[in-house]
Order: sequence, then structure tokens, then C-alpha cells
Amino acid sequence: MPEDELWQLCRIAFKQYKSEIINGEKSYSRFVYDYFYYHLPASGMSEADMRTHVMHVCEVKELLEERRDLVDVFFSKDKFDETDCQQMLNLFNSGKGIEPEADYLAHFTDEQIACITDFATASSLFRVEVTEEDIRNLFECKLRRPLQANSNRNVALFFGALREHGLLPFQWQMIMERNKLLSSSANNEPLRASQLRCSLSQARNPKLGKKKRSNLKDDEVGFESTCRSFVIRLKESM
Repeated sequence: MPEDELWQLCRIAFKQYKSEIINGEKSYSRFVYDYFYYHLPASGMSEADMRTHVMHVCEVKELLEERRDLVDVFFSKDKFDETDCQQMLNLFNSGKGIEPEADYLAHFTDEQIACITDFATASSLFRVEVTEEDIRNLFECKLRRPLQANSNRNVALFFGALREHGLLPFQWQMIMERNKLLSSSANNEPLRASQLRCSLSQARNPKLGKKKRSNLKDDEVGFESTCRSFVIRLKESM
């Protein structure tokens, strides 16, 4: 058994989360149980090592089950190192939460806000026509009521492109959920972080998005390229 087994188990869980949850391949509960069932069995160990191994696997399972808040924050990072792992485990073992970050998505100039507003209007991102003040309040988390998406997937693609080019923090979905910035195209209820992740995964993966009775449109695939092109121009203006 490796001396750093707990770190190795967390690192594997991080990689599986990226593949199976971020990409929408499994439900969260299925991901947790598959991880547990695969890693729990062990052979060729001493009794002491066996007990330690079981303790480590069960600790990670309890972390995944009981502290989804920590998992979503640390496993949504682009990279996950031993320092992140230790911080996450310390918060888990102490029962503490993460220090709240300043709630804003991004700070853009007046010119950039005008460009984003024009893009949102031209691409019909939202059910209502938005003003520059609406867009500024959206990114600064000051909206009085959520903006309703015309298509959850298209909105997720747009903000996903902003994140992809480093213009949003890695916790952008959680910030949106916490501040109720967007609402669903289906029922106007505030979108949760999990719904934004799922919508982004489905829009980027035709195999996930085009299941029977799916409402994914063919032109949503092209919309991802449109978003990326716009965000590249936006970033060049900074």
C-alpha cells in the first residue's frame, strides 16, 4: 500500500469526477457508488494495511456523499494537487465550510458590457431584451431577479466559453446559483449549478444531448463556435 494512498484515492476521484460528472456521463450517486465498489476490495495486504485501506476508501466515500459543497469546489478546479487535497480533507474533518469569496463573475469595461449586451440581444440568449445595466448587474451579481434563458444549453455554452478563456472564476456555476442570476427556460425557476453543468455537457456532447425526445437543436452545435469567436474578440479588447 502506498504511503500516500489517501492522496492517490482523492486524485483518482478528482479524475473520475471530471470525466463522469463534468461531462455528464453519470448521475452523482452512481459516480460515488461505482468509485466505492471499485476501490474497496484489496488483497495481498497485512491486516493493519487492510484496515488502513478500508478506512481511506470509506473516508473518501463519506466526503463525496456528505460534503458535495467541498467536492464541487475542489474537483471543479482545472488542477487538483496535494495542497488542495489536504485543504479539502481538513475542511471535511473539521466540519468547516469554505470561506465565501467576493460574489462577482467579472468586471468588464463599459465598452465590453456594450459588446456583450449586443451579442446577448443578437443571439437571443434571454427571454427579454436586456440592457447594458442588466448585463453589468448580471456579472457583478446585483440582479434583483434572474434573467430567464431562452435555451439553457445556449446560455451554458456562452458562459462556458467565457470560463474557457479565463474570463470567469472556476466556481461560476455556484456563484450563479447562490445569487440566482439565471432562470430556466422551461419553468423560470433559478438554475442550479448542477443544471448549468448538465446543460453545458449536453450541448458539447451530441451523444448526450441528442437522446430520444431531446429538444437539442442542430444549430446549438454551431453556437458553441460562435460563442468562442465572440469571447476571443472580447478578450483581445481587454
